This record gives sequence, structure tokens and C-alpha cells, in this order.
Amino acid sequence: MFAKPIGILVITLSFFGGFLLMGGNLLSLWHPSELVVILGLALGTFLASTPVYIWWRSFYFLGRYFSGEKVTRSLYSDTLGLLNELARLSRSSGVLALEKHIVSPETSAIFKQYPAVLKHKDLKKFIIDNFSYLLLNPPKSQKFDEYLEDQIHDIVTSMGEVPKAVGKVADWLPGFGIVAAVLGVILTMELLGGDMDVAKIGTAIGAALVGTLTGVFMAFAVLAPFVHAMEVMIRQDAALLDMTSAFMSAFANGVSPNIALEIGRQRIPPDFEIPREL
Repeated sequence: MFAKPIGILVITLSFFGGFLLMGGNLLSLWHPSELVVILGLALGTFLASTPVYIWWRSFYFLGRYFSGEKVTRSLYSDTLGLLNELARLSRSSGVLALEKHIVSPETSAIFKQYPAVLKHKDLKKFIIDNFSYLLLNPPKSQKFDEYLEDQIHDIVTSMGEVPKAVGKVADWLPGFGIVAAVLGVILTMELLGGDMDVAKIGTAIGAALVGTLTGVFMAFAVLAPFVHAMEVMIRQDAALLDMTSAFMSAFANGVSPNIALEIGRQRIPPDFEIPREL
């Protein structure tokens, strides 16, 4: 939870602190017009090159990025706890007893015990959709394992479009910085000739160089870490869905809830391993 604020602080202090140690003046880096050009081009190209659902997914990942890791040992424990309760209810009262919990999870006495699962929309949907599928009593010829794998693949592929799109913008940002720099050079050319004001020319050239600097900084110190963080989140979500899939596959094949629980637990990554006293 503290890693990202510390990382952002280190980046900020390294950049501005290093510039101050060189004898620089922070005001010389402040050129709003350059920011308008660079950030406006970045935002515009992002909106123009991506569908609307990626815009919302980007905000979703941005919220996760600043709120801390969403996949935790506690979430794995809650997910197994929820799956275990649903499986035991199905064994004791029949699979139809799950219907009221699946249809309205927000009001379900079982789901309410695991708010972290309810907040994780992809995980909640995956659990509900697949228990709903089992309620339909699918024919044995249907391969539930492959059905689960295909769903996870589709979910991960959909989420993966976001870091791809943001990564493209990161690739383009240095170019946008050059665009801002060229605009600054054009303005500098207008100052040449006649009684040239060397101070104004120097300021104009400095502003143009700040454009290039801003583009490179935004690409490699701001967006690139965010893209990598999103890729890590997606891999963590995929591992969580894999664990859920392993439990549900075992449950659908008739094993006891205790064995399904152990099968699911063995699919938990080592970093999130939980004790067997669930």
C-alpha cells in the first residue's frame, strides 16, 4: 500500500531535487502552453484510438493503482470461504438452494460475509455466472473445464487491452514532446533579426527544450510505471480466477467441498499462500 506513494515521492524528488542541485530554477520548467500541447495530444489520441469501455477500464485501473493492491491474501481467503459455503449449501440442500444467492448476491446472507469478493466485479461475475451455469444442469458432454478456461482467457484479454492502449500513448509521448519543442522553435525564429533580445531568445529556446523533456518524462517516469503496474494487476487477477476455476471444476465433477477447497488452495500463488485452517 505504501510502495506506490514512496515510489512517486522518489521520482519527484529525484527529478526536481536533482535539477535544483544543478543550480536550476524550478520556474524555468513551468510552461503551461507546452503541457497543453503534450497532454492534449496524448489525451486526444487516446480517446480517438480506443473504444469507450477502455476509457472506463483505465479509470478503474487508475483507482486500483492509487488505492493499493486489490488482490491480497485476505481476498484469496474470502474467495475460498465463499466458494466453500456455496458448495456445502449445494451438497446439503441441493443445487437449487443456491439460486437466491446467485440471483441477488448483494442481499445474500452468504455473499454479505465476503464484501471484498462483492467489490471485485470480475471475480463476482465469474462466480455468479458459473454457478448459474451449473444450476441449468448442463449435459455431461459439455466440458466445464474448457468453458472456465475460455472465460478466463476472454476476461484477461479484455483487461489486457488497457495497458496496451496506455502503453501506445507512452510510446507516442516523446513525439508529442518534440511537436511542442518544434512549436517553441518556430516562435523562437520570430525573435531573430533586428534588435534581438538575447534574454527572450534564451527563454524561448529553454521553453522549447522543456517540451521535449516533458514528453520523455511523462512517457518513462509516469505512464510506463503505470502500464507495468496494470500488467501486474491483470496477472494477479488471472491467478485469482484460476484458483476459483480449480475449485469450481472440482465441485462440478462431484468431489467433496473439503477436497475442492484443497484443490483451490493449491492453486494459490506462493506470495498469497494461506494456512489450511480456513
